[in-house]
Amino acid sequence: MRILLVDPPGKNRGLNTGLGYLSATLRESHDVNVLDLNNIEIGLCGDPNPDMPIDELEERIIDAVDDHKPELFGVSVKTFTANITKHIFRIAKQRKPDMFTVVGGPHITLDGVRFIEENRIDFGIQGEGEYTTLQLCNSLVEGRGLENIDGILYRQNGHIVKNSIRTRVLDLDALPFPYYKNFSSVLKNGCSLQEYPLLTSRGCPYKCSYCSMPRIMGSKWRCHSSSRVIKELQNASEQYGSRSFTVVDDNFTLDLDRVEDISNLLIKEKIDLPWNSQNGIRADRISASLAHKMRRSGCYYVWIGIESADEKVFNRINKGERLDDIRRGILHLKKAGIGVGGFFIVGLPYSTKETDLKSTDFVKEHGIDGWWFNFVPYPQTKAWNWVQNHGKLLRSNQGVLQFGTNSIDPVFETEEYTKESRKNTFNEIHIRLKLFDRLVDPSLKQGDKWKRLYRIVLPYGLRAVFSLLIFILKYNVKLILGKIKR
Repeated sequence: MRILLVDPPGKNRGLNTGLGYLSATLRESHDVNVLDLNNIEIGLCGDPNPDMPIDELEERIIDAVDDHKPELFGVSVKTFTANITKHIFRIAKQRKPDMFTVVGGPHITLDGVRFIEENRIDFGIQGEGEYTTLQLCNSLVEGRGLENIDGILYRQNGHIVKNSIRTRVLDLDALPFPYYKNFSSVLKNGCSLQEYPLLTSRGCPYKCSYCSMPRIMGSKWRCHSSSRVIKELQNASEQYGSRSFTVVDDNFTLDLDRVEDISNLLIKEKIDLPWNSQNGIRADRISASLAHKMRRSGCYYVWIGIESADEKVFNRINKGERLDDIRRGILHLKKAGIGVGGFFIVGLPYSTKETDLKSTDFVKEHGIDGWWFNFVPYPQTKAWNWVQNHGKLLRSNQGVLQFGTNSIDPVFETEEYTKESRKNTFNEIHIRLKLFDRLVDPSLKQGDKWKRLYRIVLPYGLRAVFSLLIFILKYNVKLILGKIKR
């Protein structure tokens, strides 16, 4: 079967590892291509993605459908890409009305029935999709029924049928290495991947009130063996010429012995790939000895989830750790020579402008970087239930960016923390820390960027405007020096 899979555009670069695993599983018996709309050009994971003009997006979809002539067209969708996914399906179906359509990804696990019903999609995949999608494709080719395929949604007699959820993959080592050589972005880059995205585990046993990942990937933590991790990195060097890697797990440090074992093997096997973690590091799991071992193995930077620097707000999100644990973990990492960034969320339950602004002091006090998220309540989480009882919903959460956004747009507000106050808080945090470039779209031309920033910063006073002018001056000097060096 000819299959075309699509990763929709987002605000942050990074290959879709889920589609990488799916591509590897399907390609043994089917003809699979991946249209990567999230990486206009290959960059480091987490780099800002320039906005893609809608006409260019449509042209890429049409060209891919014409070139590959798929019998099955599938899209991996997150909640914040739900709206653009609807448009992608409309364009593709107009171009080739007779192909089957399938949708998977986190949003479909959380709200799949409604999504495929509203958008007239043929099939939905809930939970881990490798074996479910393979079974679906084989059944379509062989003309067999769908009633025995666990994890699938499909249409029957005008209704949506929801089969039983498929059992999670317990032996992750049984899965093939993710395959990226059929990704449009990787092909365009000569099948080269400078920074390889490494997923070493799935699932999370913690019950953070705002997080939907245990619902999506399961609360039982499962992992690749340490030796398999090393083999995948060796494969990345050989197949893609990778010179570094980034860990994209939700909970890389759950098993401390395994992290130490992986670090030891990286050293022993002389993998010699500098690495960082974009996610999955809990500071309460970091000891001084483990931090030093990670540094020796090539780790140079990690991001940790802090979420709130206010003790009362932090204690209510049920992370299972204390702020003092995080402070101690940061100290261990920094003493080992590992750079640290902290993730924070604006607008969590029980937060106010005053509590959210404490994050700026926390960042300065501990000498770390910071990144601020827009709190988006997701279905089937405790925070979602809190919003229903305490907040006023302003719009759907579909298409709303939780992260990587330069314009916070709250889904809800409360009497104590209004929509405008939340937006002002987000702006003020970045102005206080002189992170002006995060408040505007990176794809804007410089003149438009500075004009828009000036309009944002002006209400915060002359000191803020002066800081912006200094920032622009330094930005341009750096740009000029960079051109001279080249």
